[in-house]
Amino acid sequence: MTHEWFVYSENVVTGPFTTEQVDQCLTAGIWSDTCFIWWKGQREWMPITSWREQLQIILKSESEKTHNPVWYVDSNGSSVGPLTQSEMISHLRGASTLNKVRLWSVNLNKWTNIFELHDIMEQLGISRRENERAPLMGTVAISRADQQGPVVVKAASISAAGMGLNDSGFLVKGEQVQLLVKSSEFPHALRFTGTVAYVTSTGYVGIRFDELHPEMATFVVDYVKRFNAPSAAAA
Repeated sequence: MTHEWFVYSENVVTGPFTTEQVDQCLTAGIWSDTCFIWWKGQREWMPITSWREQLQIILKSESEKTHNPVWYVDSNGSSVGPLTQSEMISHLRGASTLNKVRLWSVNLNKWTNIFELHDIMEQLGISRRENERAPLMGTVAISRADQQGPVVVKAASISAAGMGLNDSGFLVKGEQVQLLVKSSEFPHALRFTGTVAYVTSTGYVGIRFDELHPEMATFVVDYVKRFNAPSAAAA
């Protein structure tokens, strides 16, 4: 099974790397324990120390998701499962609507809305290639019409279509917000206007950008390409 890892070290993203390459760099002391790591399907950056401790569990979990019948699908109170990942994808492709579909598997601690599982969305063709997302380390100052000052939260991911935010459960689906994104990945702070697309029970929020300024789009697209360019990394 192919695994590609990206590493965030000293405000710089590098990768993709094979599992062996990451392990060699850690052993050689090229990366410190303060680094972060990310891979396809992961919502945000993980501390590299946690990744190293949990690597076998992570690899086993991904293998089980792909080859073993560990998926369950709930739609309007009707559940189907257990299914392998390919069976689950086939089942979802035949569904009339995905708006109320929830999924559960051995690595999820609760039933989860399908739109929170970005890797599954991509397999279903919901996420278009030009709107692929990437993890983002940084802060986002959120300004709302009913507040005097902005609220600062952690960025989670970004794409040309929108971004994901952590600790933002105070937002309401459908409301419009102003975002000031600060990250070492961009030459200066980026300003966006967006609409709240969804809010999860854990406080994770999806923001859909309104009209994106060409300069902002260039910064975002160039950054996301670094995580989605074809490569031969394998492990």
